[in-house]
Order: sequence, then structure tokens, then C-alpha cells
Amino acid sequence: MKKVNAMDIYKLLPKRNCKKCGYTCMAFATKLLEREESLDKCPFLTEENRKKILELISPPVREVSFGGKKKVVLGGEEVMYRYQKTFFNPTAIGVDVEDTLTEEEIRERAKKIEDFVFERTGEKLKLDFIVIRNKSQDPEKFVKAIKIVEEATEMPICLATNNLESLKKALDVVKQKPLIYSATKENLDEILKIIKEKNKEVALVLSSGDVKELKYMAAKCLVNGLEDVVLEPYLDPEDVFNTVDMNVMIRRSAIERGDKYLGFPILNCPIVSYVYALNNPVPPDEFFSKEDSAKIYEATVSATLLNRYADALIIHNLDIWELMPILTLRQAIYTDPRKPQEVEPGLYPIGNPDENSPVILTTNFSLTFYTVTGDFEKDNVTCWLLVMDTGGKAVDVSVAGGQYNGENAKKLIEETGIAEKVNHRIIILPALAASTRGDIEEKTGWTCVVGTRDSSQVGEFLRKNWDRILKEWREKNKS
Repeated sequence: MKKVNAMDIYKLLPKRNCKKCGYTCMAFATKLLEREESLDKCPFLTEENRKKILELISPPVREVSFGGKKKVVLGGEEVMYRYQKTFFNPTAIGVDVEDTLTEEEIRERAKKIEDFVFERTGEKLKLDFIVIRNKSQDPEKFVKAIKIVEEATEMPICLATNNLESLKKALDVVKQKPLIYSATKENLDEILKIIKEKNKEVALVLSSGDVKELKYMAAKCLVNGLEDVVLEPYLDPEDVFNTVDMNVMIRRSAIERGDKYLGFPILNCPIVSYVYALNNPVPPDEFFSKEDSAKIYEATVSATLLNRYADALIIHNLDIWELMPILTLRQAIYTDPRKPQEVEPGLYPIGNPDENSPVILTTNFSLTFYTVTGDFEKDNVTCWLLVMDTGGKAVDVSVAGGQYNGENAKKLIEETGIAEKVNHRIIILPALAASTRGDIEEKTGWTCVVGTRDSSQVGEFLRKNWDRILKEWREKNKS
């Protein structure tokens, strides 16, 4: 495929440089290419050129959305590897709710899925959608479960049923745009007929263990006017790498070969590996209970597929120890590698510091900052935390690169006014920055004390040493 550049887009823009979009035409072309602005911002674009630009900037993997007030967006990817550009829409993770549960159990599990959250490096990591499984095969129970979930939460919904009567009744009551799981080669015609009859906006999962079959079904959907399609290569819990191979084959066909019939998001179901592991021995089985082994296997399969182009995953368990590694891996994969992950430099009070509290100097790399503040809060550390602008680099990297230095420390001290907040001139440096001590002392006039290597050790270090350090400094600076 020909690589599109900003000049290709610029040629189709009005070239007025009127800045009604907020940019010159060339800058706007660059923003469109980077998917940072909307084409609607240009008031002078002809309809013909609008269509041409949309063709140029539309990603080879189509974006597919579903939901209501809250939406899930899948796909939209342009590259095979994140270092080439970035990945845009993080893998959506859905958890199932069975319609065989009691009304109260359905409500409680749905709320638990919606409310699940934990914070890492300043970002709240959550689950994305609820999968309502028609385990009972009873259309009435399925409908009731849908109503309960939609009343109890605002979560996007996936309707999981192979019962066509259940699907018909579900589409009559569901209030949002659902994801339907799933159509196979055998029932695709019937499902397309139902969707057309109900005149309901949906996204449809196509399931098969054969990539050619998935391509054939996707083509049939497009011919029938259904463009919101998601592809699911079957997951064999005994041969997960076959599914990985199919994921790679589908994504490569879309991005490198421009195959529009495979240019759709991919959904995988690690829940299948969980069910399998409950009934069969899996590697951790000899060390853990059968239930825990199954959960570990589900998490392992989820991580494997996350690393190989899964745009959505359906899992079963809500244990924090299973979900944390999955969500943390997702966060890492979908962090833009072109942009340093940084926080605002400045002065951050930890606890309720006063004029006698220690001053600690760190960097504005977000992982460093949130690790440090988390450790300090957990250990009841009270201090003034000076956060130096190192361009989003960690302590050791910024020391090696020269960003953690005396000039930057002096600038930070002056800008934050820390000298007016404390009655001493002592800065505690992380042990990894010990080599910068002389430079910082010379440029700032402050006394530098080398602290611990790890922020989890700072609390103990201060309890043992701060009073002595402060007393010695005051003795030395009496005059």
C-alpha cells in the first residue's frame, strides 16, 4: 500500500490558510494525518475533496463502535507495530453475565463490572462492556437480563446467543446499539435477515476457525449494507498460537495488503480457555487450586492475544489479581511511544509539610512520579516533592542524558518559591542521581543529601536520619 503523507492531503485542501480551523492548511493536513483533528473543521472543503481525503486518512482497519451513553470503539489501527506510529483504540475488555443468574445476582455482577477500577500512573483502568450470555436458551430470561443490565448500568452491551428467537426478542428491547455475538457461516443469512427486519443499528461478530471463511462472511455483510463487523478467529484452548497466527494473518492482510474484507477489528474469547481449564489440567494445575489455575490460564491467554492484535477480549473473572496484569499490559501497549509520559513539573506537597519538612527532588517521568507519590503516601511520608522537568525521563536516564542537572534544579527552585516555604536549604537526591550532587550544590547553593535507591525506602530513611540531617545543617549554618 502507498504510504499517505501530509502533502497528499494538503493538495486536496482549499489552500486559503484562513486559519478558521485553527491552523494553516499544511498544519491542518498534518493534524488530519495524525488523527488529531476532524475534517469538519474546514468550512471551504468541497464534497468531492472531502470524500477523497476521507479515503486517504481512513485507517485500513475500520473503526467499529457500539453502546449507548458510553461507547466502545474497536479497531482504527494503521500499523503493525506501535513503534511505527502508535495504536489508537485500546483493546476493549468485556466480562460475561449469564441469564441463568437471579435478578439480584445479574444486577450485582453488572454493577461490579461497571464499578471495577484501579489507578496506575495517574490513569484509571476500567472494564469496557458487559456480555449478556443466553446460557438458558430461553428468550424471556435473555430479555429480562438485558433489561436489568440496562437499568442498572450505562455499560455498552454484547448480546451473546446462538438462539435466533432470543436474538429477535433481544433486538426488540435493547435500547442501545449492541454488539451481537456471533454469526457463523451456517446462520449468517438468518441473522442478517433478522437485523434487516428489526431495522436496528448493530455491530456483528463473525466467528470461524478459517480466515478465508471470515473474509467470505465479511464480504456478504458489506453487500447487505452491514459495515460494523468484528472478526473472531475461533480460540482453541489447546492451541492458542493457532489463534495468534490467525490474528496476525488478518491484521497483516488489512494493513500491508489493503484487503478491505479483512480490514475489521478482531475479537478473541479467553473465556473459552477458562472453561477448558476448569475441566482439564493446565500448566499451573499442580501448584494451585483448579479454579485459580483456570483464572491464571485465562489471564495468560488474554495477555498473549493482547500482544497480537486483539481489539476486544471476552473474559469471565473479576478477581483483581487476574485483571491487574491484563489491564496494565493493555495500558503499556496503547501508550503512544512517540510521546514521553510526563507530569507537570513543579512543587507537590505530600502530606501536610511545613517549614521543617524535607525537600526531595525527582523527575517528571509519570511512572517515577506516581511510584514515588504512591510509596510516600503508603508510608506516611511528609515532604515537599520537587519535580524537575527532564522531558519525561526517569532518574537514571535523565542523569545519563544530562537533564537532571544544577541549572534545571536552580530554575525549579526559583519558579516554585520553595525557599520561602522551608527554613533550611537541604535537598534530598535519589541515590541514582548521586553523581549530580556537586553540580546541584554549586548552581543552587543548597546542600544535597543522597538518599535511597528506591522510593519505598524513603520513609524509613527519613525516620532514622532527617532530624539529625536538619540539626547538623543548622549547626553548620548558624552564622
